[in-house]
Amino acid sequence: MSAEQQSKVKRSVGWQSLVLVVVVLVIILTGWTLVTVSSTLPPRSDFVTLPATPLVKSGVIVTFVNIHPITANGVANGVSGNVLTASGGPVSGVTVYATYYFQGAYRTESATTDQSGYFEIPFPMNWTGSLPITLTYFGDSQHRGVQQVASVGGETLITLTLLQ
Repeated sequence: MSAEQQSKVKRSVGWQSLVLVVVVLVIILTGWTLVTVSSTLPPRSDFVTLPATPLVKSGVIVTFVNIHPITANGVANGVSGNVLTASGGPVSGVTVYATYYFQGAYRTESATTDQSGYFEIPFPMNWTGSLPITLTYFGDSQHRGVQQVASVGGETLITLTLLQ
């Protein structure tokens, strides 16, 4: 091989090495950036994913009743209620899902009913006025599924009128 050809091969290998080093550095910096950003994100929430299963359409008809806000120190921060059959019997040990709008997205929380069909679902917020909440019970081998939109009243804003 002539000296000129050897020089071209060395330059070609030099450029290839340089490009390889740059690509590796970019990958390392990108990975470091992603790790740094992910460690600064807020902690994972307790929100759950609403199942994509269809509501059961056979069995005993159930309904949500006594839907009320949960309050602590006069601040609304959740919802409670009962899952009952049409004849008033409790539906116990089932999962109820509550979906509502919070911080620019729909969020879902869940709770399991007790022996009386009662459930409580706390929210990571308080609200004023009425909050529309979609309650869902998907049903089981004995009970039909039900989905119901409830408008739950939160804090009441008190306005004071000053008389002069």
